[in-house]
Amino acid sequence: MTRMRTRTPATGKRRLHRRRWRHANSAKPSREELLQAAADEAQLNGKSLTAIRKHVLNLLLDAKKPLTAYEVLASLDGVGSVSPPTAYRALDFLVALGYVTRVESLNAYMALDLGPSDVPLAFFVCEKCGQAKELSASDAVVSLISTADQQGFGVSHASLEVRGDCRGQLGCETWSESIVAAETLGTIDKHRHE
Repeated sequence: MTRMRTRTPATGKRRLHRRRWRHANSAKPSREELLQAAADEAQLNGKSLTAIRKHVLNLLLDAKKPLTAYEVLASLDGVGSVSPPTAYRALDFLVALGYVTRVESLNAYMALDLGPSDVPLAFFVCEKCGQAKELSASDAVVSLISTADQQGFGVSHASLEVRGDCRGQLGCETWSESIVAAETLGTIDKHRHE
């Protein structure tokens, strides 16, 4: 389902949203579908998904955790110009398109597996492994923006991040190591008391 919104609650910008992947019963889009949707979105804005932009989007889709601009820059060798402005321009373009978001607390970027969203997103950030996951907390974020609007504040950007321990939910190896360590300590303590 393709729909033109006159204004998104998140940014107030005009954009073509492919929201079909954000419904509860929708299947996760394939990489090819996301890349094609990003190319279509760029074309609608009179721009193109260049080789560098496509490479950066692929890199972020493959990444297990959010990447900093300098990590993205390091991957550009052989693809295009290797300079900080090139990496930042590609990241800014993909953020404006809605397929990448900036995780403020990590100063890093991650691809949105479900494509653009009509509402601001919330993220869980694991302090141990550095991974992040999109949370379905749209009601809370929209309520926060609505409250700010009622108080007379014009919101240009909203970011909600919850930091903590993923407890292995994101594949955090430190969590499994701590479980093994705790079991080992438990075994040692058990032998001491016998």
